[in-house]
Amino acid sequence: MSLELKTTAVVAAVLAAFFFVVTRWLHVGPPWQVGVAFLAAFALIALAFDLWVYRPMTRLIGRSRKRLGGNYEHSDPYYRDEIRELGYLVGTLIAVFTAAEDKEWVSQSIKDDLMRVQSLNRQLMDVGVLGREMNAALPYRETVERVLSRSKAFLRADFAALLLLDTDARAFSLEGAQGVLSPSLSAECCDYTPDCPVRQAISSGQLVRMSDHACDLFPHTMTSQVVVPVRVENIGDMAVLATSTSGDYVALLTDDILEALQNHVQSALANAHKYDAIRRQVVTDHLTRLYNRRYFMNRAGEEIERSLRHQAPLSVLMIDIDHFKNFNDTYGHSTGDRVLQTVARAMQDALRKPDICARHGGEEFAVLLPSTPGENAYYVAERVRRTLSGTRYTGLGLPAEVNITISVGVATCPRDATTLEDLMDLADKALYQAKAEGRDRVIMYGAEDRERVRS
Repeated sequence: MSLELKTTAVVAAVLAAFFFVVTRWLHVGPPWQVGVAFLAAFALIALAFDLWVYRPMTRLIGRSRKRLGGNYEHSDPYYRDEIRELGYLVGTLIAVFTAAEDKEWVSQSIKDDLMRVQSLNRQLMDVGVLGREMNAALPYRETVERVLSRSKAFLRADFAALLLLDTDARAFSLEGAQGVLSPSLSAECCDYTPDCPVRQAISSGQLVRMSDHACDLFPHTMTSQVVVPVRVENIGDMAVLATSTSGDYVALLTDDILEALQNHVQSALANAHKYDAIRRQVVTDHLTRLYNRRYFMNRAGEEIERSLRHQAPLSVLMIDIDHFKNFNDTYGHSTGDRVLQTVARAMQDALRKPDICARHGGEEFAVLLPSTPGENAYYVAERVRRTLSGTRYTGLGLPAEVNITISVGVATCPRDATTLEDLMDLADKALYQAKAEGRDRVIMYGAEDRERVRS
């Protein structure tokens, strides 16, 4: 048992003894003895509570607030034991006072203070758990979802959203939202409304609590709003907006607790951004900024399984830069690098967001086109080929008469193959056929055979 708990028991015993003595003196002692006894009892009680109750609790709460406000590791066992000890101490004192509530010497103000401390202790424990859950090593998008779900639950909100301010356009974008949504979810109202709590919070850097503010982001019945602003390095100014039909619970949360939530959200988003940056370095080719071969092969295997499971076509493009060795030998390796980067950008501009483009090795690229039949994949490759061959790249250090051409092979799952190895092999065969027929062209595997069957 800790020192504070032991002293609590001593205080309770001393109080009981003095109550007995004072009662006896009230019946048999002269008035001056009764007065002295009451004064002595009051002085001893005040001293005991100051030394053994209020000071220990103040120290515990002060240390807890300081740690929650900083970059303290909340999984530290000492931290958890400290908060738990505070809660146990307060709970014991409340139990003692509640059991003796019919005694005149029990002060209602003391009981109220202890109830407030107990509530603060619960909030400290909850926000500590919240911090550990938010700061798991996860990608940015998953972290946004976790931040919103945990913040919404912690604040007992009906709706929570994370907004990002574009400092150039002074406009807001919606990073994510959870809960009761408006029919048309839009952050545009935050761009023009002067009293928007999100804009106020970000401008001041302070927490904002409001009521009866109308916004397109949430239904009009959400009359209680709280905004927690955060500034995340390399991302920008952001804010968590939480709303509810009743603000009773948020009103119980102190600014210290909301600032602790603010620190956790900021730390979680910053860590997620770093996680994504490191992850991109691992899976990205440093020269072209495309995915590397290892990542492509892993994703291709996953996409083939999904294609077969859902009976959806999946196409692969194998792309090779024609006569690339001549660029290096004639104009230098730096020009060759710029040619690789140019082809990479041309492919990225032509592809959709779900498509996966990788540098497969040297001057060879691979593209994964989910939910794309072979004919559509052919037209995508043809568009890239025409763009490159029809452009002059004098800015790269090439003569005006020299252009960049590519040869492309296309294969489709499940029409041509149902395994990754076979699919890549067939796309390679189509690529080599394109080279054999004169380069600067796209060949779809099996197209001639299918055309012969149709005719």
